[in-house]
Amino acid sequence: MHTTSGIRRAGQTCSVLVVEDDFDSAEMLCILIQESGHECQVALDATEARAITENFMPDVALIDIGLPGESGYELLRDLKRQPSFTGCRFIAMTAYVGADMATKSIESGFEAHLTKPVSLDLLKAVLDQCAPGTDALVRPAS
Repeated sequence: MHTTSGIRRAGQTCSVLVVEDDFDSAEMLCILIQESGHECQVALDATEARAITENFMPDVALIDIGLPGESGYELLRDLKRQPSFTGCRFIAMTAYVGADMATKSIESGFEAHLTKPVSLDLLKAVLDQCAPGTDALVRPAS
């Protein structure tokens, strides 16, 4: 899915990876993403995320910071080292709030920092800008 403006055109879909350790939250988020017309896969931790991405290349990865075993920051660093993730948009999704947390997410390489629970309108706005290889995402205020 490629556009020149970075805004999704009607009928275009994004492939989205949700990395979230709370099963119910992850499944609900994925259902909302699918109902918005996008593909979605769920990983409950970093290990599962790596396994999924062997066969599924997301345009957008929504990554929880507070994952068990390995943080979302560590997963981000690892995925960004892989050439196949060059066009992927990485978005932090976390219950950690505050300007310091948002700044740390951006400085760590995430394009945006979303505070949970993520509003459907905010999620749709981010996914509407999901075209890989376009200008940086508008960083929503959490």
